[in-house]
Amino acid sequence: MNLSIEDDRLAHLLMRGNDHAGYDEARRRLDRAALVLTAGAAAGLPWGQAALLTVAECGVRMFPGGVYLGSDFGDTTVVGQFGRWPLRRHLELAGCRTTNAPGHAVALHVGADRRRVQNGALCWADGWAGLVGIEAPADRPRTGNEIGGVVAGAMGIGEVFRSTVLRDKLACRRTSRLSASSPGCEDVDDINLAYLPAAYWMLGLGNLGQAALWTIGLLPYADPGLVSLFLQDADKSELGNLAIQVLTKPDWIGRKKARSAASWAEKHGFGTTIIESRFVEGTKRSADEPGLMLVGVDNLAARRAAANSNFDLVLDAGLGATPPEIFDIRIHGFPGTRLPEQAWPEPNVHPEASLDASLQELVDAGRIDLCGALTIAGRSLGVPSTAVVAAAIQVAQACRAVSDGGFFDLADVTLVNCRRATGRRHALARPGILPFRLARSGY
Repeated sequence: MNLSIEDDRLAHLLMRGNDHAGYDEARRRLDRAALVLTAGAAAGLPWGQAALLTVAECGVRMFPGGVYLGSDFGDTTVVGQFGRWPLRRHLELAGCRTTNAPGHAVALHVGADRRRVQNGALCWADGWAGLVGIEAPADRPRTGNEIGGVVAGAMGIGEVFRSTVLRDKLACRRTSRLSASSPGCEDVDDINLAYLPAAYWMLGLGNLGQAALWTIGLLPYADPGLVSLFLQDADKSELGNLAIQVLTKPDWIGRKKARSAASWAEKHGFGTTIIESRFVEGTKRSADEPGLMLVGVDNLAARRAAANSNFDLVLDAGLGATPPEIFDIRIHGFPGTRLPEQAWPEPNVHPEASLDASLQELVDAGRIDLCGALTIAGRSLGVPSTAVVAAAIQVAQACRAVSDGGFFDLADVTLVNCRRATGRRHALARPGILPFRLARSGY
């Protein structure tokens, strides 16, 4: 599907980035961006399949030149709530290609079974953590779980995107590690996926909400029909969402996001309730509605209203919105050590967006009008891989909360340098307050 200049969100990222590429140069660079995806034994394991499916869904959006399958991927799909077909079929349905890749394509290998990758990276899971680097570890990593796999896949695709498309000289140079369970800290080994949240209220079904729904769909629920999803969003999908929202497909365009998301969830066996109104101050949940809320909106009033409501646990994710910040994540948990007004103070008034040279050039050439250029200049930017990592941290904290009553009420992460990640632990007011469902046997 050909996008107009106004809808071409990935091109906007390059145009507003450090090198201020013109639109045509940005489009050429994106159209050339291609990836070869491979895996070894990880392709038969739940964590490896979670990583591969995540790479596929993010990769077909971030690498318009194509994601090419470089391995057989004949293993039966065993992860989450996906059909028990050969994994290759799911990857092809996501948009991966089976033809020969161009010679310039970057490589991404899922698993630590290959010593080194030339012109690309490896990614793998170690417990709850995702890792990406150019060399496998000397010591064999622990068995990963599905959330660790999601983090690994999203970090991997983000790393090669930074290297290939954004031309970041620091990308694909060192090993990065991030735990979804304990961001900025050591993993907590006694938390597993045997107990999973029984109900979620999901506020916002844009890039963050869809990424959270994607992650939930990969969890090992024994019976997803016993899981309740309240899906709340008042907006419709737009063409510009295709490149940055991990579930959005062309047939979503023009439809309410909540309805499309519910269709996806029901196809994967979950029970859903659709809410198409906005969440406003004073909104309260009833006793039979989910006490766990995952928030993924950029509306300050809605975020404060959710955090001040009567939920047992609110996990809010926020993303950076400018080119230097698109790999930055902040997670807040409530009730926590800070009030919502302390977490989100009143913002400073920002000046109106101004046009940089690349946008002014398009206006002068008559390719877009001034209104369209100002809309682009003021629009938040992002890539789906960052939203997926943020959502994986949210879902991991929900799993921690139902398992031992603990969660991180603050986490700051930059995927450009995971060593700078910080986190702060907190506890539910009453352990055991959140209902749970059992995972499949083996957990």
